[in-house]
Amino acid sequence: MKQKGFTILELIVVITIVLIFITIVISNFYKIKFQFSISRVSYELGQNLNKAQNMALSSLVYKDLSGTVQEVDGYGVYIDLGVLGNKKYIIYADKSPGNEQYDSLDYIVDTIDFSIKESGIIIKDMQNIIGQNVSINFNSSNLNTNIVQLVAGQNYANIFLSVESDEASNRIVSINTSGLIEVK
Repeated sequence: MKQKGFTILELIVVITIVLIFITIVISNFYKIKFQFSISRVSYELGQNLNKAQNMALSSLVYKDLSGTVQEVDGYGVYIDLGVLGNKKYIIYADKSPGNEQYDSLDYIVDTIDFSIKESGIIIKDMQNIIGQNVSINFNSSNLNTNIVQLVAGQNYANIFLSVESDEASNRIVSINTSGLIEVK
């Protein structure tokens, strides 16, 4: 009479295959984690650019911390790799009369520090920008998007986000002077 069951060899083969799959998953875990992190940060930056654009186009009234209504001429996003570092940016309200760029007189709507939630992700570089800072300003009276520090003759800026330990993995947030915002 023949007994039903598994031989020890079959059991060893199955365990070996399972261990190989576990090893593959564990070895790629950090790479997969950082790919998700860089996607979340790049889409959040794109959404914050859209938020500033929508606030400007809807002529949203700005209230300061005390609840006082302040006159503003637009909203924008400010990135400064030298001062803020490569893990922060600011959403600001351009104090009236606006100069269509961030300065010390403007109101800070929000400071985004993505290193708190997504450590290991940085703003690696900005393309078509002179220097290390850029103000991307939206104004309801002027439907064009003002990108301060934009290289002459260019109509778009690219913001490169990457994994700090592997700068080859990156995402691009692109904005042009017509206001089109893309995450690539």
